[in-house]
Amino acid sequence: MIADIVRGTLTILIVMIVSGVIAYVGDRVGHQVGRKRLTLFGIRPRYTSTIVAVGTGMLIALLALLLAVLFSQQVKTALFRMNQISLEISQLQAQKNDLESKVNTGQLVVRVDSLMVPFFKEIKKGTPPDQRLTQMTDFYHQAVQYMNSTYTQLGLKKFTPPADFEKKLSAIAGQPSVTEAGLDNDLLTYVTADQNLYRNDDLHFELNLIADSKRLSKGQNIAYLVIPGGHNADVNLAVGELVQIVATVAGRYGGLPQFLATNTRVVQEFPDFGAMQQTLRRGGGNYALTAFAADDIYPHTGGVPIVVTLTKTK
Repeated sequence: MIADIVRGTLTILIVMIVSGVIAYVGDRVGHQVGRKRLTLFGIRPRYTSTIVAVGTGMLIALLALLLAVLFSQQVKTALFRMNQISLEISQLQAQKNDLESKVNTGQLVVRVDSLMVPFFKEIKKGTPPDQRLTQMTDFYHQAVQYMNSTYTQLGLKKFTPPADFEKKLSAIAGQPSVTEAGLDNDLLTYVTADQNLYRNDDLHFELNLIADSKRLSKGQNIAYLVIPGGHNADVNLAVGELVQIVATVAGRYGGLPQFLATNTRVVQEFPDFGAMQQTLRRGGGNYALTAFAADDIYPHTGGVPIVVTLTKTK
């Protein structure tokens, strides 16, 4: 914001200075033309002086405009791209209205970042890029076949692979970061929704490729929640809040995709939830509700299994 103000102020000052210089030169030229009674193309001196004055004014306007274009991207845009920008604004406004209509009245079929096919493709570490591309292409066709048979029944329009889909897959499979990750880890390919899809929308998706590396270790303390004991304590409410914290940690710090991080589930508790509820309601003071990783957690684990414990805090 400050930089824009400074840039605009400098542009105005430069235009004023250059305009002043041109006006001065034009005035001097006109004065000399008048004194010496010079003529231009045989025109009478009086008219020559007028032409010089008019030409000087036009030159001032032209240079002022050129300087504004040179120093201001906004001026350049206003002069040469205004129609295009107006068209883009109209298109975006139409898209906005369409999205608002869908949100208010449409039937949501698939939520953004949701897993769209219930299977993955594991590519073993060290697989050469050409074989990696072949396996990704096979998975791509299987995924498209599944989605077309499943989501068209839910109101989405059938997906037709674009003519350059192999080129796009090749770009993904051949990325240096993918090759580097594939040297030490298996790779996992999966399909998610790249935006909310409503009934009658065209079916489209995002193909993802990530390292199937260990993200959390078995027994690792992922998160904890301090809760007060008392008659109003509700262990189920507390566990629900703890699960949300674990999902955030697993996604933000464990690097798990959202659909995996949010698939956090309690597989074991110490003591069981019934005993936890009794302990909380009978006791006073504060208790720590802690979540540990139940197993080594990889993307292929399919979620975040946790063990929950309840202990008295000091």
